[in-house]
Parts: sequence; C-alpha cells; structure tokens
Amino acid sequence: MNLQTLLQTLLVLHLSGLVIMAGTTVVDYAVFKTFWKQIDRGEPNPAGLMEATSNSARLIGIGAALLVLTGIGMMAITHGVFGEQLWFRIKFGLVVVLILNGILSGRRQGTKLRNVVANSGAKLLAEAFVLRGRLNRFFLLQLCLFLLIVFLSVFKFN
Repeated sequence: MNLQTLLQTLLVLHLSGLVIMAGTTVVDYAVFKTFWKQIDRGEPNPAGLMEATSNSARLIGIGAALLVLTGIGMMAITHGVFGEQLWFRIKFGLVVVLILNGILSGRRQGTKLRNVVANSGAKLLAEAFVLRGRLNRFFLLQLCLFLLIVFLSVFKFN
C-alpha cells in the first residue's frame, strides 16, 4: 500500500469517527427531546428512554478515538503540513473543546439526569428541570461545534 492510499484510508476512517460522534450526539439529542415531550405530556414511565442512551458514551468514545488516532496518522504521513495552517489550529482547538465538553459537561449532566429519573420514579424533582436546561445547552453547543469543524475542514483558509 502506498502512502497516498494509506492517507486516503486514514481520511475515510477519520471522517467515520466524526460521523459516529456527530450521529450519536444527534440521536442522543432526539431522545432527550422526546423524553421531555413525554414528561410535559404527563406520560407514564418516560425513564425507559433514558436507557436508550446508556451506550452512547461508548460509541462517542470510539468515534473520538478513531478521530484522534487517524488524525495523528495523517499528520505523520503529511509531515505536519496542515499543522501550521490557521484553519487547522482552530479546528484542532474546537475538537479539543468538543471532547472536553462531552466528558466534563455532557456525561456528568446525563448521569445526573439518569440518577434523578431512576430515583424519583414518576415524579421528577426540580433538579431534573435544571438539568434539562443544561443538557439542552450542551447538545446545542456540541452540534454547533460539529458544524464549525466540518465548515473549517471544507473551507480551508490561511
């Protein structure tokens, strides 16, 4: 396999990691919105929806690992040629923010919400509604970060 084929293979895997992360985030957001619609309508047992997102952290982690490892591989093959460009530095910073926001904010808030739902049964506590706002902002920020990362990847500038 020559270097060009390896670079293209890494790029496909890199984009696959991004798609896994973004796709899982979109699905989690849709489940989150559906959960709150059920709560607002007073439907019984919406907690089952929270179980639907229980494995999403693993998928996002796999996507992030694939994204980072293939990115390192592409940088090695190209001898870091993109690393000196402004668009790449901004993109790299956004990826770091994306991953840290997911770990530090999203996972923590999601776990808190699952615990509140599991422990309160049909009656949600006021804490759950605080988490609703935080998670809504988290998802919107994550989706905007994904959009910016894709934008910078397509419209490279110096």
